[in-house]
Amino acid sequence: MAWDDSATPKVARQTLVDRLLASYTPSDHHGISLVDHAVVGNVLYTVLEHPHGHTFIRQHLMQAPRQGDPSRWEYHIRDEGTPDIPLQCPPELLAQSTAPGEIAAQWREATRAAREDVAARKRKIKKLRKGERLAALDGSEVIFVRAFTASLFIGRAPDDTEEEEYEYHWEDIDLLASPLPDE
Repeated sequence: MAWDDSATPKVARQTLVDRLLASYTPSDHHGISLVDHAVVGNVLYTVLEHPHGHTFIRQHLMQAPRQGDPSRWEYHIRDEGTPDIPLQCPPELLAQSTAPGEIAAQWREATRAAREDVAARKRKIKKLRKGERLAALDGSEVIFVRAFTASLFIGRAPDDTEEEEYEYHWEDIDLLASPLPDE
């Protein structure tokens, strides 16, 4: 995947967002018009109207270079018909897309399902109580102590003392199987 920085001389992220949006206003040279947009993290999602009447979602994946000038943001464009694109598009934008094609429809459904999975995971995490046993994906158990961040929690192994606490990654826990029943 090539990142395009040719049209972005030294700019901050918001300046890049503004420039990308301006390229669709009122209509670009292909007859594609901006309908709506949202920024999620470093992704600008746009709903665009095609001259043939349907709307579709375009993602502008943005990043600051890992090396070099940190104010020179780059971007890469993907449309919803492109496989393997991030599944974080806001639901209000998904509802506006009428893009034809099986890949686009599958992406919209996968995005809705991914968002529901994240919401269900957050609800389950919120209900966990100190001392509950969690099933790790490697078959081990972890005693839950407290949530720490969106990706980490504090816990301990069953054989550890209560003073021994460690950081664990939520992604290593099988929340469908957790909490484990009391022995």
